[in-house]
Amino acid sequence: MEIISLIEKKNILFDTLIASKSELFQRLAELLNRNGYVSDQNLFIEALYAREAESSTGIEKGFGIPHAKSQSVIEPTIAFAHVNELEDYIALDESKVECLFMIAVPEQANDKHLEILSFLARKLMDDEIKEKLKSATNEDEVMQILIEIGG
Repeated sequence: MEIISLIEKKNILFDTLIASKSELFQRLAELLNRNGYVSDQNLFIEALYAREAESSTGIEKGFGIPHAKSQSVIEPTIAFAHVNELEDYIALDESKVECLFMIAVPEQANDKHLEILSFLARKLMDDEIKEKLKSATNEDEVMQILIEIGG
């Protein structure tokens, strides 16, 4: 899987002022809308919350992989965010999410989101990769880490 082809530096967000899951989803949806990946950010956010209602997309050790299929998504993409620990976004191990990959795929993309999700989940089982991503301070570092992990 060529994850690197689905993420661009302009879809990477570092923001220590984001204080909640809703604010984070809003900011990333705005980013994807502004960069031409999502035509209707509110519709995309609704799809994210519909998926979150099934179960949290926080995985472990401060990471999350929120994902949604939506008719508002123009083409498959991934956004990455690094924020302060969010009090209201709790991972399966009870840690607070601070890094995440957001997957956006068109409604008609069949199982593309599952393929992307599976790849990212496998890679994020590696504590060294998680620590590198948490330590990244800019978009170039994140992109380099993704290249190194075979994305």
